[in-house]
Amino acid sequence: MYDYTLIRSKRKTISIRIDENCHLVVRAPLRTPKQEIDKIVSNQSGWIEKHMPEARRRMEQSKLITPELMKELVERAKEVLPPRVEHYAKLMKVEPTGIKITSARKRFGSCSGKNSLCFSCLLMLYPPEAVDCVVVHELAHIRHHDHSAAFYDFIYSVMPDYRQRESLLRQTPSIG
Repeated sequence: MYDYTLIRSKRKTISIRIDENCHLVVRAPLRTPKQEIDKIVSNQSGWIEKHMPEARRRMEQSKLITPELMKELVERAKEVLPPRVEHYAKLMKVEPTGIKITSARKRFGSCSGKNSLCFSCLLMLYPPEAVDCVVVHELAHIRHHDHSAAFYDFIYSVMPDYRQRESLLRQTPSIG
């Protein structure tokens, strides 16, 4: 059995996640019996075992990113990303309303409902092929605000090797 933090709230389902400190966090409806929660956590041991090493890797990696490195990555992202966005936006015939660079650690990019793009400076730790993959993904959201088949068809029409590039984002980047 795993140790976990239990958070009860007005919800209908049970969720399990691994937080940034590699602790298991379980959210459950207010009246769910503890033994039922324990059983569900036990039944999810395969998922936990599969995802815990990646969580540990991310936790160790985040310790290596100093404020100085973060500042450097933000500056580099401000130089690299706008031209990449401009290049692919023309190719895809879409127009973002803006580009923002953040120090987000949980996601590489996002597209708002108003078609403004946001990118994490941590993308600069990855190869250019991976960076372009995220740029195309977020630009595709301007046309398709979901992850439908049409969304991915649009991506593949621009970047046939999208899946291979995306797999680069699951590898440990070189820091320093």
